[in-house]
Formats: sequence, C-alpha cells, structure tokens
Amino acid sequence: MTVADQRGLVIGARIASGTVAAGVAALVIAAVAFLPLPTVGPEPRSVTVEPAPADQVRVCPGATMRIGDETGGSADTAFAIGAATTDGAVLTGDLERTRLASADASASPAAAPEELRSAPGDGALIGGAQIQSVDATDFRGLAAASCAEPSGSIWLVGGAMTVGRTTLLVLANPTDVPSRVTLEIFGEEGPISAPGMAGIDVPANGQTVLSLAGFAPGVASPIVHVTARGGRVVATLQQSIVRGLDAVGVEATGGGTDPAASLVVPGVRVVDTIGTNRASALADWQDVGPVIRIAAPGDAEGRATVRVVPETPGSVGTSFVLDLEPGTVTEVPLDSGFGEGEVTGEAGEETGGVGGLAVGGLGDGVYTVFVDADVPVVAGVRASTAVDSGVEPEPDAILDAPDSDLAWFAAAPPLDGEALVVVPDAPSPLVSIVNPTQGDVEVELAPLRAGATPILVAIPAGGAVSVGVEPGGYMVSGAQELSIAVTFAAPGALASFVASPARPVAGPLVVHPD
Repeated sequence: MTVADQRGLVIGARIASGTVAAGVAALVIAAVAFLPLPTVGPEPRSVTVEPAPADQVRVCPGATMRIGDETGGSADTAFAIGAATTDGAVLTGDLERTRLASADASASPAAAPEELRSAPGDGALIGGAQIQSVDATDFRGLAAASCAEPSGSIWLVGGAMTVGRTTLLVLANPTDVPSRVTLEIFGEEGPISAPGMAGIDVPANGQTVLSLAGFAPGVASPIVHVTARGGRVVATLQQSIVRGLDAVGVEATGGGTDPAASLVVPGVRVVDTIGTNRASALADWQDVGPVIRIAAPGDAEGRATVRVVPETPGSVGTSFVLDLEPGTVTEVPLDSGFGEGEVTGEAGEETGGVGGLAVGGLGDGVYTVFVDADVPVVAGVRASTAVDSGVEPEPDAILDAPDSDLAWFAAAPPLDGEALVVVPDAPSPLVSIVNPTQGDVEVELAPLRAGATPILVAIPAGGAVSVGVEPGGYMVSGAQELSIAVTFAAPGALASFVASPARPVAGPLVVHPD
C-alpha cells in the first residue's frame, strides 16, 4: 500500500467517524427535546375543601300586600291584607318554620314571609306552598304560591300597570347578609329604563315591597328580571284588578324558567268560557280571555312557535308562529291560531285546515302550552274566570260585575328526577304533569300522610296528564325532565304555581394557596 493510499484511508475513517458522531449528537438532542426531564423544586400546594352541607331553605311570599291603607293614606307604606295559610313538608328530618324578622308587613307578624328550613341529610327534600282567599276593599280573589328556594336570578312574567291594574314586586331575603337587587323590566315598547332600578336594598332576614308603576307606569305587559348580589332572594309579582268599582282578581306569580329555546307551561286551566265570553262585552273587561306573554330578552330577533295542546283526547287546541323583536314583549290571545293551525289529542298532532271552533276559541279544559324558538325566550300564560250571569250584555254596558279572578301560569323548569310537591287546601286541586320527552313515562305520586295509597300516572311521550289530589305533601318519583304545575279552580276563583328542582349541592373545591 502506498503512502497516498494510507492517507486516503485515514481521511475516510475520519470522515466516517465525524458522520457517526454527528448522528449520535442529533439523537441526543432529540431525546432531550422530546423526552420528559426530571423537575427540581417543591410540589405545588393544594387543598381539597369539602363544603359543609347547607340547610335546605324555602321561602313563602306571605300575605297579599297593598301600598297605602284603605283610605288612600300612607301612600308610601306597604300594608298586609289578612294572612296566607302555609303548608310545608319534609321527606326526612324535622321542618323548622319561622317568619322573616324585618318585613314591610311587620305590623302583622302572621302576614310576614315564612321560612321553611330543614337540616341537610341523605335523601332530604323540603317543599311548601301557600294559599290565600282575599276579600277586602279593592282586593278579591284566590292567590297561591310555591315556597321557593332563594336565588340570585329570577324571571317573572305577569302583572300590568294600566288603569285598574296594580302590580307589586315582593322581595324576601332569608339570609344573614343584606341584598342589593337590580331590576330589568321589559314591556310592549321594549326595555324600560328608570331611576332606582339598581341598588334596591333588601335587608338581611327581611322583606321589601315595591310598586312596579314607580318604574314602568302604564305598561300593559311587563316581564321582570330580578338579580341579587349579597344575600339571595325570593321574588314574587302580586297583581290585583279593579274594574270600575269592583275588585275582580288577585294573583301571586313566582319565578318561572330562565330564558330558553324550549319552554313548557303546564296545567293551563280554561274555565267558565261562557261566562268570560259574556263578561268580555262589559266595559273594561276586554282582557279576560286567555293570552300568552312572551319576549326574547337578548339582542337578537327571533321566531317562536306556540302549540296549545289539550289534555282531553279529541279536544281541539291550536298552534301559531310569533315574530319577536329583541327586548320587546309580545302578548296575543291563546287561541290566535284558530282557522290556521289547530291541534288535537294529547301530543298535539297537527290537523291544519280544520277551521275555527263554533265558539271561536278554546273550550273549557286543561291545556299544555309548548313554546319552541330559535332564540332564548321567557313566557307565561294568563287565564281568567267569570261566573256566567246568564244575561247577554249590551256592548260596553255597565252592569254588576260577575265573580271573577285571574291566574298566571308560569313556564315550569324540568325536574331532576324527584320532587316534593305540597298541595295546600284550596278548591279543586289538580297536579298537572307534562312529559316533553320522546318516550312514555310512569310517575309515582306518593302521599306523605300515613296509610295513603300511591298514585301511578302514565304520561305518553309529548303529552300531559292532570290528576285530582287531596291537600298534603306528595313525593314525586320518576319525573326526570318532566314539568309539574299545581292549579286550583272554583266559580270566581283561579290560581296556580309550578314545581321547581332544588339547586345542585356544591361539590369538593380544590384550593391552590399562593
């Protein structure tokens, strides 16, 4: 081998060694880049906190209220009218009952809002409801309300502030800290802005009563959103009607479903249609027919389909479409779709083109109102009753007013499987259960009174069933995604409220200290 050949071999070996070394270096760099490296330093501290179970609390709104006394004096003071009768029940444990200490109705302690409380425990459920038959100057009617769980956000559909219509907002704060409440009010002309709608003080363990006319005078179709900071509150709208000199209706309306694309209004009772049709010809009686009030409270316009479905097979309901302006309340008769899109049966199968009913509206019965929209909406239904006078009045005639009342039927939130429903002692109570799901459901209503037989109720998919019940508490099982209302009716009396699920219990919290 020549010297030149030897030099060539050495140079080649050196090149090969360099190439191998470069490849090894690249592999080491890749490993460092992509493989996890050990960390050096203290582990981050964290603490898992299990919140102490809180008592279950429900608050009943208390007696019917008036602003000013019977003589018209003390126009800035709230006075209680009589007292409501409250029924409460608890599934396990003991039920504690107290009155709020600082209330606008404090001159009559029995009229103050009542708090129902139960200690936490496995399977603990609490429920309550109140009823009051009112007969006083400028106030006459039947008012029912569920005892509600305090909340930081409540939507209320009902009331009016036109001539002869008075609407009060009753705020109750059962907590140990003061609450600052802000109101949003929507009307037929859009959102309402007025001084004093923010920073409303509701004292700890106290009550505040406000007239909505102070914020929105003359508004015919209000929808109110109540938000609370600090202590959570229970909010109720109280409406009363005077036609001429006659008191012809009182109603207490609690919170309904938050804005949603699909709503269910269960147990709408249409009664005494002959009497209300005749009364509607009297002066100032044009608002006794059933109506739906609806609004899209967001910033977008939308369209809603309303289906009015009768529970009785073969009865006729209706359906119609509403265009909604953002923030503007729409109120239309509940029979608006007659002659366009009538529905029959329990599940609302459309039978378009049937034409109007002979009486031109909904007949006596129990209906479910379904609302489906392309934007979140809030809604409620108003119905009235008027005893038939047997006399066909002349248009705008001034006659003795028949016994009459009104009720607001709220959109009911879906239940989470179990509920404790309390039925107070009032005329002709019905528990209406709506099944908006696609499968048939069987629900058990188990009375809490000893020796009573459970009631099994089969509800078809998309249908509803109403059951006559006795006063008392009922444990409702199998009600996942169902909606429930309790209603009452008698000649010249009408009232309702909905069942709501309890708020979820807080789970464990992981806290990372600084």
